[in-house]
Amino acid sequence: MEIGVCRQRDALTVCVSTNFEELTKTYKMGSKDIGSKELFTQSLYAQSAPVGPKSKENMSLAPKSMPATSAPNANSSFPRNPASSPATTPSRGSELSKKTPDDNRRDGKEKEEKTMADRGREKERQQETTQQATENSLLGKTPESGDKKKKEKKKRRTRITSAGSCSVAEEKTSNAQEQEDFPTLEKKLREFNFYHGFLPREDLQSTLQNPGDYLLRVSEIVVDETKVKREVILSLIPVLAEGKDEEEKKKVRNVVIKRVSNMFYCEQTRPFDSITELITYYTKNTGACTSATFQLKNPILLQPWEFHHSDVTVGKVLGEGAFGKVCSGTLKLKDGSTVEVAIKMTKVSAFLSKLKIREMMNEARFIRNFNHKNVVRLYGVAHDEQPLYILLELVKGGSLQDHMKKAKANGTTVTITERIKFCVGAGRGIDYLHQNHCIHRDIAARNCLLHEDVVKITDFGLSRTGPCYKLRTTCKLPVKWLAPETLSTLTFTYATDVYSWGITCYEVFADGAEPFENVSNAVVKSDVLGSKFLQMPSNTPEAIKKYLNHFIFVEAARRASMSMAVGEFDRMAVMSENGTLEGGGAKQKLLKVFKKRHEKQSKGE
Repeated sequence: MEIGVCRQRDALTVCVSTNFEELTKTYKMGSKDIGSKELFTQSLYAQSAPVGPKSKENMSLAPKSMPATSAPNANSSFPRNPASSPATTPSRGSELSKKTPDDNRRDGKEKEEKTMADRGREKERQQETTQQATENSLLGKTPESGDKKKKEKKKRRTRITSAGSCSVAEEKTSNAQEQEDFPTLEKKLREFNFYHGFLPREDLQSTLQNPGDYLLRVSEIVVDETKVKREVILSLIPVLAEGKDEEEKKKVRNVVIKRVSNMFYCEQTRPFDSITELITYYTKNTGACTSATFQLKNPILLQPWEFHHSDVTVGKVLGEGAFGKVCSGTLKLKDGSTVEVAIKMTKVSAFLSKLKIREMMNEARFIRNFNHKNVVRLYGVAHDEQPLYILLELVKGGSLQDHMKKAKANGTTVTITERIKFCVGAGRGIDYLHQNHCIHRDIAARNCLLHEDVVKITDFGLSRTGPCYKLRTTCKLPVKWLAPETLSTLTFTYATDVYSWGITCYEVFADGAEPFENVSNAVVKSDVLGSKFLQMPSNTPEAIKKYLNHFIFVEAARRASMSMAVGEFDRMAVMSENGTLEGGGAKQKLLKVFKKRHEKQSKGE
């Protein structure tokens, strides 16, 4: 037989049962079980009066050592067995106070288990305390500020969790304040070695490659022509994602780190006092983003082509346009050495900024892995703040267009051989781009730089990955340099670059003059679509005229490849040096040779 105590509201009730399990199921103390079996098996006495707020002190329980002859008060609240007489009640207490050896062993085992459990819980508390102290030390917290910060954090968390119900006016005020504070936040972001500034989305997939990879960056949203909104983005590859294939699962996710009441969060229920705390938490725990679970495992540091603005010293202005300017300067490389560079930068403008950032980063993306003497070298990009810097090889000779104009103005003679070699240099650069799957889309003498008679292709702002690119909407284009298929279908291919190279050859032999000079774009478009192509200047060798008219200024299907055209011009440069380019009926012979070689190329021989 078992006895138990159950407190129900203000009354203390002692219950007798023959089944311990039944007793523990029937009576609860609050939300927890009454207790161990030991509690029920001891002799308990209580006063019969209800234990209210004023009478709790009158309640008494007889100690375990109470003698067996002690009898309960006649008004005791023990439920009595109807079959028992009042005289037998003391003997029941005497029986319960006696324990068998099995009871003692069982009680001892329970006490030992309880002691072990208490020790385990104490050890866990000590470990948690040590771990928290370590994290506080890393995050710059002090014990004295802990309580105060907890109270403040609790208030701010309440604001965050109820942010969805705030008014539009409150939200605008909060956003405005955050944008004003953003420069201060940017300074803190630069302290992270995995902060990549204004790195655009297009560069993320090549930078982040494995599950757990992550980096911080900043993105801009254009509000209107005078305002942009900046946001801190945590870009990552999730550790677990839904998807049909592995490529889909490894797709980069961009998680916005939101700010409300000086708190930072990715998930609304987990705000943090700083981005440092947020990053630290998710390196140890998982979080949820679009159809995926993420954890920050591998911070991705700056790539070899990424630099800080502090690595760059800006010099004098070399050129300036409506959208930006180019300056000379020096760059401190990763190995500590310095090199002269041309610094291409945008003018800071809210609406223009995001578009130009995309264009400049697109340019850098195409040429950062290029290595050819006829292509301008890219050292890298400084994009941790604005304006962005594109850091290029400094080519001191200026553009090919300006060089030809200055030569004419100064009365300096540029020989036919030199002009052909300029065309060959530009062609070799373009051919290298095509071999690396790049369509330049803006080939012209103005985009060819000259360094000690070596032509270098530059300005990759419009470049796209080949072999074909089609514009979705119309935009401002250099009509006089465009192939007929581009004018009719807005399609760009390697062949359209070859056509533009032919127009550049015209500029070289015309001393830098504009093609179709004094003719409107509308008329040029109509003429070219009607197969009325540009005629080369009178000083152009006849062999070159023939080649351009038969293999360059033609429909795309008949047009020579860049490598083929370069080969023919290279041969003509050698013949020009030898004085055989124009003699002895060479133009007729060369035309036959051109056609024969072109036919072989068309057949793939």
